[in-house]
Amino acid sequence: MNYKYFKKWLRFLPLSQSIFILLVMSISQFSSASAQTAKGGIDWIIVVDTSASMRGAGGTKDIFNQVKNSITEFVNTARLGDTVTIYNFDSDVTLQAQEITITSNPDRGKLKKIINDLKADGVRTHTGKAVQQALKTSAVLNQRADANNRTVSIVLLTDGLEDVQGIPNPIRIPQSNQLLREQQCKPYVFFVSLGQKEHENQLNEFANNPALCGKGRVLRDPGGVQLNRLAQNIRPALIKPQIDVSLSNINSPPALPGTVTKPIDINSVSNVNTKVNLQLQDLDKSGISLASPSTIDLTANQKKSIPISLQIPTNAQGGNRRLRLVLKATDKAIASQVIDLSLTIKPELSLQPNNLDFGSVEAGKNSQIQTVIVRSNISGTASLQLQGNFKNISLKQPPANISLAVGETKIPIQFEVADSSFEGKRSFNVVITPNSQLASPLSTTVQMQILMPLGRKIIISLLLILLLFLIVLTVICLIQRKTPWELTQEIRTRNHLEGELELLEPLPTSPEEQYISLTHQHQQKVNLSELIPAIAATNCDAELVIIWQSGKKYVYIRSKKGAIFVNNEKINTYQLYDEDNIQIGDVKLRFNWIGNQRPYEQNSGLANF
Repeated sequence: MNYKYFKKWLRFLPLSQSIFILLVMSISQFSSASAQTAKGGIDWIIVVDTSASMRGAGGTKDIFNQVKNSITEFVNTARLGDTVTIYNFDSDVTLQAQEITITSNPDRGKLKKIINDLKADGVRTHTGKAVQQALKTSAVLNQRADANNRTVSIVLLTDGLEDVQGIPNPIRIPQSNQLLREQQCKPYVFFVSLGQKEHENQLNEFANNPALCGKGRVLRDPGGVQLNRLAQNIRPALIKPQIDVSLSNINSPPALPGTVTKPIDINSVSNVNTKVNLQLQDLDKSGISLASPSTIDLTANQKKSIPISLQIPTNAQGGNRRLRLVLKATDKAIASQVIDLSLTIKPELSLQPNNLDFGSVEAGKNSQIQTVIVRSNISGTASLQLQGNFKNISLKQPPANISLAVGETKIPIQFEVADSSFEGKRSFNVVITPNSQLASPLSTTVQMQILMPLGRKIIISLLLILLLFLIVLTVICLIQRKTPWELTQEIRTRNHLEGELELLEPLPTSPEEQYISLTHQHQQKVNLSELIPAIAATNCDAELVIIWQSGKKYVYIRSKKGAIFVNNEKINTYQLYDEDNIQIGDVKLRFNWIGNQRPYEQNSGLANF
């Protein structure tokens, strides 16, 4: 039937019946177009989503009858010799028709009954398992003796995202990548997305997998309103002689100037036997050329990897270079294929000299200026940093970011030494880091002797002495458990009398005169007659003195004249303790010094005896 006439006739058909009629038309044209190169037909694997959403459950559009009608029309007009396998899937995948060969109308009737009996009442959408089952069937079909003369085409129709909630050990779509690689570009894969919402992103990734060699397509038709147009998109992929190519290793390693690159593998497959000429277009005029190969022979429906090697000129500049590989078949009916390549020429940089000696630099001054030279095959910018023992040293020039040119770049280096810098030898690195991620940082070692002015040395020495004094003072305070103020007072009163005298007889006329503080006297010794006038009338006298023994201070009383009694014992020299009674003539005193009890009285339990 003439295609133009058929196209006019389609205007009078319902939209739901158009997709597979056009698909069948494509099959017929495929038969005539491929009769010279193939004896067999097409092995169709139809995979239909039968989840409840296909018939409108959950508020979606009911498109299931429309899809079934389209598949039925496809069966009515499919080419003799084709095979049809039908799966439906929801939470699981079910085989409905296994490789039924269309040889007569009864075969079509069997398939139409299977299609008509399909029900969209399943739960969940186990898309990954459906893809896996279709690929397994494709693998079996491609093992047949006449597989090289046939074409396998998988058509999967679904209206929603993958939903495997509650399914134990679900199979995800990417899990079938290995099955895809094993089939070496054999099947065509068409994902027909009919849902109103965006389809599963993993379908895109799967259809664009390099292992499909460009034979994967995702055709979106929300609500199934343009199924006929989608069929028109499927038809050319099957009936037109063509070459499909893709990059096997997208990220090629950087290449060095003056070398031949490691092979860059190009996956290729043709649906006819043909010879292909390879041409390289250097878009950046960098001098890169194709080293090998220049021609390649392709066998119909057999995947072939083409290792492309490129010659890099010795004067090539570093950076990314845009290339275009054109594969032109000798068969003029086959369209040329173009692959855009991005090749990185590895930057080569060197820095001279490797060591810089700036001699002596006084703190607070700038160093002399020395120049380093960077040789590079790239242009751009670079940052400068100091690494190592560079405390209080900073770059005076150049600025933190510099410009690099292809060839030689001279960089003046000068340092500024801070006023606070200490004297001594310094060794550190100046690191130059290009902005290119592929370029390695460059570094040169800097030697410098920092000198300190005499006045600053004296100040620092005094500060160190003061710091040492503070440390010693802190340690003493911690040991003595006293504050610095308390230690100062202790030093001041180290040789001063402590405690008090209590006048027992005769009682003074004023209560304030009964207690006489020895601490407030601030003296190392004192005569009792000077403190208590009543003693002067007794013709007796004694003195109180401080005596240190084994690092501890004691108060002693010494007789100067007359009879002196302590605790009813006549004495000449006597060590006083807290609450000792002193008698001089008819004057009676009590010596009080809290914390200075007699040794046997301290926590001995003898106080009550």
